[in-house]
Amino acid sequence: MALGRVVTKAIHAATNTIFGRHGPGNEPIARDKDGHELFREDIISDALGRLEKIRAQRYPYEQQWILNSNFLTGNQYCDINIYRGEIEQLEPVYDWLEREVFNNIAPIVQTRIANLKQINFAMKVNPATNELDDYGKAEISTSVLQHTQKRTGFNSIKNTAIWLNESTGNCFWLCWWDPSKGEIVGYGKDIEEHEDGSVEVKKKPYYEGDVGYGLLTPYEIYPESVTKQTIKDQRYIITEQVMTVDDIYDLYGIEVKGSTVETFSLTPTKLGGGYGYETQVMTMGHQSIDNAAKVVTCYDRPSRQYPGGRMTIIVDGEHLVYYGDLPYRDSEGRPTIPIVQMKCIEVPGQFFGKSAIEAMIPLQRAYNGVINRIHEFIKRVALGNWYVAEGSIDIEEYEQNGLAPGAMLVYNDGFSPPSPMPNGTLPPELMTERYNLKSDMEYVAGVSQLMVNGAVPSGVTSGTAMSTLRDIDNTRLSLTGDYIRNAVQELAILWLSIYKQYATVSRVIKYTGTNEIGSAIVWSNEHINSYDVEYTTENELLLSEGAQKERFFEAYNSGWFTDENGRIPERVKVRALECMKINNYGEIMSLNTLHMQKAQRENVFFKQGILPQVDELDYHEIHIDEHMRFYLQMDYQIMKHRHPEYANAFLAHIKQHEEAQIQGKQQEIMSQLPMMAAQG
Repeated sequence: MALGRVVTKAIHAATNTIFGRHGPGNEPIARDKDGHELFREDIISDALGRLEKIRAQRYPYEQQWILNSNFLTGNQYCDINIYRGEIEQLEPVYDWLEREVFNNIAPIVQTRIANLKQINFAMKVNPATNELDDYGKAEISTSVLQHTQKRTGFNSIKNTAIWLNESTGNCFWLCWWDPSKGEIVGYGKDIEEHEDGSVEVKKKPYYEGDVGYGLLTPYEIYPESVTKQTIKDQRYIITEQVMTVDDIYDLYGIEVKGSTVETFSLTPTKLGGGYGYETQVMTMGHQSIDNAAKVVTCYDRPSRQYPGGRMTIIVDGEHLVYYGDLPYRDSEGRPTIPIVQMKCIEVPGQFFGKSAIEAMIPLQRAYNGVINRIHEFIKRVALGNWYVAEGSIDIEEYEQNGLAPGAMLVYNDGFSPPSPMPNGTLPPELMTERYNLKSDMEYVAGVSQLMVNGAVPSGVTSGTAMSTLRDIDNTRLSLTGDYIRNAVQELAILWLSIYKQYATVSRVIKYTGTNEIGSAIVWSNEHINSYDVEYTTENELLLSEGAQKERFFEAYNSGWFTDENGRIPERVKVRALECMKINNYGEIMSLNTLHMQKAQRENVFFKQGILPQVDELDYHEIHIDEHMRFYLQMDYQIMKHRHPEYANAFLAHIKQHEEAQIQGKQQEIMSQLPMMAAQG
């Protein structure tokens, strides 16, 4: 994760006061609420003491996350030892017991993730007021959000966050301002002194800076109290991350003596599978990293003693890298902890969320037991069990070699011959229990057979019933979808607030807009004055893309889109082609559609101050219709407010189309007069 980089950027953005190896010695750094002086050791001791106190509170949740990850990866013969407080592997009661794993959790979680990935996270910013200038600023803020998502590979990071959210029930986003990103805005001098006394002056570039963000696992998060439900309720949040000494030096310029540090990781483990077989599975647990150290960051929210909040960064338990105010502000201008929490399932009165895996674990254990007992029965039928009198056969030879097909079972003279033990028939309740357990796992996970493997449950035959079942699945899964959407929305607001605070230099966003026309936006923090962020679409799990398309074509076939002349407008036909996802649909466009796109491009040209001319081959009726659509939109009002000369030229352009249209109709009438006279 990017915690080290995060806090480093926070240091440079907030203040140049850095307390490290080369900082002040035993001078007091701050005072407590009673006025007593605080030294470096006091601050380090306080932060680490709070960390250890929280670690004990959080430990039971940590064990549950590890257990969830083990069951997800296939290590399902383990449990939490409540006495020792750790995950332990369960030993078989008998060596011959079948202990294979039939993992239903993994495909169910993969199904949940696949459906959650369908959610669209495109957002827009609503204007702060009804003033035209605010509409323009809201449009710029929307472009800033969309550009940030595209530039930073948001979809890939979001997919990782969803996976982490599903496995542990929690994921955290950490934001910061990175002054080393963006375009170069100037150069300075960097003076470097060498050991021989010489001085070298290097050219140092300065960048415009940009927002950065990364993911933190719940293993790295320590809240003040596990019973306070949100980050805003916590008086402080502490993060702890294991980093190599090389990374620490690159980020902080501090040389620390590394050691072996434990962290969490997936590692392969051998387990007994029964009947002498061994299997290897991936297990989640502690792993040692050599030449590493811990980086602890403590975020204290604003209080009476510290109105600006407090951020403390400690490396290797003894280096105080930073101690000062929180560097970031929220949408209301107040110091804030730049962390956003995402949950899978919210638990009232509890800080950490809950994973759906937790409810599936006891069902998965029972499912493994049922399937293994069925396999043991099949092996008994195939291999057979025998009644033998003691001393009648060589037991060791029989246990070692078994009884191959066609082989003779030799018994001693004077004993009754061995007889097969009757096995009976497999109880039908076992198969019923198997399917019931699988169905129960899907139910508690918020999915069904229809969502997992496309199978229709027994008794469901009509299309309406299947559609209802699909809607029920999506509705239950949409609860997690809403938690994710709320977290991403909060993340977007945090981006805007950081841009408002640090994006003081004018910058340019280059993008491809309507009809593949290249465009650019020049903006700075002055253009951000609204934090009213909303999604451009509803939660797709409540109304899926397929359902939206189905409703569109129902209206299309019913003739709801026809105009007063009974014709379907070209823009509706284009929309239908897009819904059908026909590749290269531009090749089958009609001339009317191409005329419509040409008029739309002209609308964009006018916004950029380019004044296109009316062409004699233009389809004037379509051009007038598209220009009037633009005229009635807010974009035209903004253009009129900022550049009235563009708006006047645009109206004159429409006037030329109207005059050309009238002239064309007159010529058509004049050309028909001789024919009408001849017929008269």
